[in-house]
Amino acid sequence: MRSRYGDRHSKRKQNIVLNSLIGIVLAVILVLVANIFFFGDSPEQTVSQDQQTAQSDTNEESNSSEDAVTSDEADSEDSESNNSESADQDSTDEESAEEDKTKEENKDKEKDKEDEEKDKENEQAEQKPGEPNLEGPWEPVGTSQSKSENHASSYDQGSVDWNEKLRAVESVTGFPPEDMVVHWLGGNGGPQKSKATVSQKGANDTKYYVELEWVDEKGWKAVSATKK
Repeated sequence: MRSRYGDRHSKRKQNIVLNSLIGIVLAVILVLVANIFFFGDSPEQTVSQDQQTAQSDTNEESNSSEDAVTSDEADSEDSESNNSESADQDSTDEESAEEDKTKEENKDKEKDKEDEEKDKENEQAEQKPGEPNLEGPWEPVGTSQSKSENHASSYDQGSVDWNEKLRAVESVTGFPPEDMVVHWLGGNGGPQKSKATVSQKGANDTKYYVELEWVDEKGWKAVSATKK
């Protein structure tokens, strides 16, 4: 009787122990499941989150790189634009400076021409009637002859060309042809060049040697003069 009772009692203890262990194991499993379900991410979720984080970092780096490239390109374009504008401005400044220089040069030329004309007018005005002008400048005396370029010099006394030569001599001597004594009037090394030797009536001791040159459409002009 004791042996059976002891066996039952022993089995009962073993059952209690096993049930307790099973309960403990189940409790541990429940705790783990609860922790995983409520408080922790599954390995797949963790991996997915890691991948998302890595992708986000990659996207940020890509965006940052693209922004940097875009910024560099924009800076480069701005620099090229500024360089181009600077070059255009320099070219415009040079053209403007060149135009100003040309205008100043033209003004100077016009002023010099006006001053020269005034000097001629003053010199001609200073020459009194009957007063010789051996220094010049002399101007063509005009002509009534044909305006053609084929001018024919004439040494026939009293001809139009002869009389115009004497008018050119008058611009040097200061006295008119009717008050001249013509000692010689002839060619001077060319068809459009002449030379005259004259003196004033009543003063044959003073002679004027005048070289003349024909100017197309303007007549004879004195180019050289001496008095002896």
